[in-house]
Amino acid sequence: MDRRGGRGKALPTRTERVGEDTGPVDQPAFSDLNQHLASLDGRVGSMARRSRRFSWLSWGFLFATYLGVFLWAIIGILFPVVTVTTLTGGGTSTTTTFPWWDFPVLSVPPVAMLAFAFRELFLGRRETSKRTNGPIGNDPKEFGGYAAGWTGTVQRCQQRITHAKSEVEWSFVPIVLGWFSFVWIGLAALESVLAPGIGPVAVLLFPLVGLASIVLLYPLYRYAKGWIAQYQELLNRRVGELSKLEAEFLWRFAGGGLPT
Repeated sequence: MDRRGGRGKALPTRTERVGEDTGPVDQPAFSDLNQHLASLDGRVGSMARRSRRFSWLSWGFLFATYLGVFLWAIIGILFPVVTVTTLTGGGTSTTTTFPWWDFPVLSVPPVAMLAFAFRELFLGRRETSKRTNGPIGNDPKEFGGYAAGWTGTVQRCQQRITHAKSEVEWSFVPIVLGWFSFVWIGLAALESVLAPGIGPVAVLLFPLVGLASIVLLYPLYRYAKGWIAQYQELLNRRVGELSKLEAEFLWRFAGGGLPT
């Protein structure tokens, strides 16, 4: 009944007025956002497994490098290369060195560990690049059916991303130590075959070369950090979409303030 007492159209309710004022908005649907979060949860789980394997293989590289030192010494003892040189005065000089194939044999385990470690990193980065972020619609009526699972999914994803970030960063500690030792051993093996007489110079030169070679690992370190950062960025985007949809739901159906 209108104010003039005649029979007319009933006044719209508060919800109807808000619905008429808002119109369609360009926000992801609650069902689609739930699907995106579930997909992100699966990808983050795969990333966590790869980062764990990357960490194990990084420590394996360090241990394989130091075990290679013992293998190098054992091979040198069992298969020595004896060189007899006749001196000008009529005497002889005997020099014992390691065989040339000693270092290639000992380098197989650490090189394999390092290769498999960075294989996990490269495959994980490639999986990240396959994510899809296409535009989707909007249906706030489905809010109640999915809200309960969103918080747990977001928390689980954040915990895994944080743990993987720490795991990947700390994995470069054994990689740096193992790489330094590997380069040092390689130079020593090369020196024992090609120039066995420069021992005093090698004591100072080889560690310096090993330290300088660590710079080669920096691009890989940045690459690994970028891998985890991409997942953090994607999770932040999903959380932002969820916050906007929650604000819109309150605006339309609970009379809350306008979403920003």
